[in-house]
Order: sequence, then C-alpha cells, then structure tokens
Amino acid sequence: MQWIMERLMLWIFSMSAPRLLLHVDDDKDWAFLIERALAKSGLTKWQYQHLAGGRAALDYLTGAKTGGARLPDLIVLDIRMPEIDGMEILEWVTHNLPEVPAVMLSSSDLLSDRLEARDLGSKGYFSKEMVFSEFVEFLRQWDETALARRHDGNVPTQG
Repeated sequence: MQWIMERLMLWIFSMSAPRLLLHVDDDKDWAFLIERALAKSGLTKWQYQHLAGGRAALDYLTGAKTGGARLPDLIVLDIRMPEIDGMEILEWVTHNLPEVPAVMLSSSDLLSDRLEARDLGSKGYFSKEMVFSEFVEFLRQWDETALARRHDGNVPTQG
C-alpha cells in the first residue's frame, strides 16, 4: 500500500511540475553551458538536472523505474564517458524505460556513432559543435512533437 501511495504522490507531483531534462555528461563545463542556455532561453517549463556519469545515471534511472525518483521527460546523453558510456545508457533506457525519450549531445560527429545511436533508440543527435540555438529550439517545440510524453496517456499527433 505504501508503494502505491508513493507512486501516486510522484504522479501528482509530475502533473504539476516542470518537465525534467536529465543531462548525463562527465564534462562539468558542458553541464554549466546547457543549464545556462536553458535559463537564458526562457524555457521555464523545463527543470534541469545534471548527472556526472554513466553510473550515476543508471542508479538514478533504476530508482525512477521502481518509483523511487521522478522519471525524466527527456534524457540528454554524451557518448564518450569513462566506465559507462552514453550508448550503454541509451540501450538500457530503450529496454527498461521505453516511454522515456533520449537524445545524444556529443562531441563525436562520426556517422557510425550517429547510426549506432539511432539503432539503439535515440530520438535525436546533436553535435556539441553546433550552436545551442538548435538544441534550445528542439526543446521549445517539444509539445508539438510525438516525442512529448503526456502524463494523461495522450500523445500529440503530428499535423
């Protein structure tokens, strides 16, 4: 019964809370830049949370899967990280939390990385060499995409 109450409270909180963007990257400078870009862009519907590596991400996401933490609305993954890389996290998310979309934000611009990410279930791929405006625009248009996970179970259609 307690588990049901905890899940219900998390669900009620998530209905009124801003969307959660979970950013996984071992580079603190990139975390700072993304958080600052979100703040400067006026995207108040997004709450930003940074995790500094793959192990921390899997621990958090395992907790979210069992109801011990809030499910993110979007996961943003770097590829190259020590111990557990972004591709491994993406594969885990695809198999364990398929309702949670993930995109890659990486310094790798290799076609092989892009194709592997796509094949593992990534919903987008952004190069760290890009201008932040592309990523911010992706977040701005979130409600208009089929990627937006709705808490009421409805997914918007693309028109």
